[in-house]
Amino acid sequence: MNLKKIPLLLASLGIFAGIQAQDLPEDRVPLDCASLCDANPDFDCGKDFEVMAAAIYEQIRVQGGEIGFITNTREQALFPVNGVGIYQPEFFSWGFKAALAYRGWKDNWRTGVRYAYFQAISDSPIQTGYGAAIVPSGYSNNFVADYSNQYYTSFANVQAGNKTILNELRFYLGRPSYVAENVIMDTFYMIETTFLMRRQVQVYTNDVALGPVAIQPWTNSSVNTLIQQRYASAAGGFLSNYQKYSWWGIGPGVGVKGDYYVGKGASIFGEGGTSIRYGQLSTRASTSAAPKTRLVAPPSNFIGDGAGLEAVTINTVYQFSPTIKTMLGIDWKYIFEEDQVRVSFQIAYENNYYFNLIKTVKNEVPIHTENGSGFGIQGLVLQGMIEF
Repeated sequence: MNLKKIPLLLASLGIFAGIQAQDLPEDRVPLDCASLCDANPDFDCGKDFEVMAAAIYEQIRVQGGEIGFITNTREQALFPVNGVGIYQPEFFSWGFKAALAYRGWKDNWRTGVRYAYFQAISDSPIQTGYGAAIVPSGYSNNFVADYSNQYYTSFANVQAGNKTILNELRFYLGRPSYVAENVIMDTFYMIETTFLMRRQVQVYTNDVALGPVAIQPWTNSSVNTLIQQRYASAAGGFLSNYQKYSWWGIGPGVGVKGDYYVGKGASIFGEGGTSIRYGQLSTRASTSAAPKTRLVAPPSNFIGDGAGLEAVTINTVYQFSPTIKTMLGIDWKYIFEEDQVRVSFQIAYENNYYFNLIKTVKNEVPIHTENGSGFGIQGLVLQGMIEF
């Protein structure tokens, strides 16, 4: 089955689903299904099983992945002129969630498992306007690009792209902790594990300036006394900068979900949770140069001028990563005849943030890793749940 049809199928139902317990049709309020004893609710209207499926349409954002900056000059690459930072393109993409829960335990405890999968592929050319250029970020290896640690090359074009795959598995345990006339609050405890893989690449072409010197356009002439383009796309030249991040982590968490009943089977709900995971983060950085023209008149402090150089660094660290997750949306419930099966449809906005997962290697001598950068994902959730 084509996975791309899943979100279309769920969207055609209206929105997404989550089931809440009710014995009477739409006008039943939460308090009708609860008895309180020593502030511990005994929720009486629940079914034993819950099955959930959801389509997610979300966008990723990362820190520590800057491509470089745009400078409004092609005469030099020593310093920015009205510089503007540029980042990896990030497109909205589809993913899915699935969950199964059992709530037939004593005191209405619920146990369940939930799986989430998301994949995003983004690719876009970045082309400067007249008189502007792109200078690569400090995450690229300067010597490989320019054969000098003192000068940078600026470019007219860059092609940027990335691929991200996120897998997440949650085991949770929870029960209603507060029930009022129109309000239900559920507290849950969880063990979560996450597997993240992200690759990102930037390919620079058509160099226009080298340090303090403007670069002459590439020609087929074998005799040229000027510094001419080494990375001309017409000649097949390019400079590539690549990063790969791999993370797995597992740890405990806690969360709360609240529903405010507004009538006719509808409610407003919010959910929030936090966890801290321990695992392994592996980062690979590579800068490779494929110039098609040698420097005819290089600056005097250049160490050398070669072709096909590549600098590669791999760094692995065990670490903790806190996570914060929030969701806010609308829920609509429907009860089938004789109250044997209940469904609900929900639409919500979700925002998740994973701290310290984008530790980009500064692929140079001396080497170091940028700390404190994170990984975020946010967007629309269309969910459906059935309770029986």
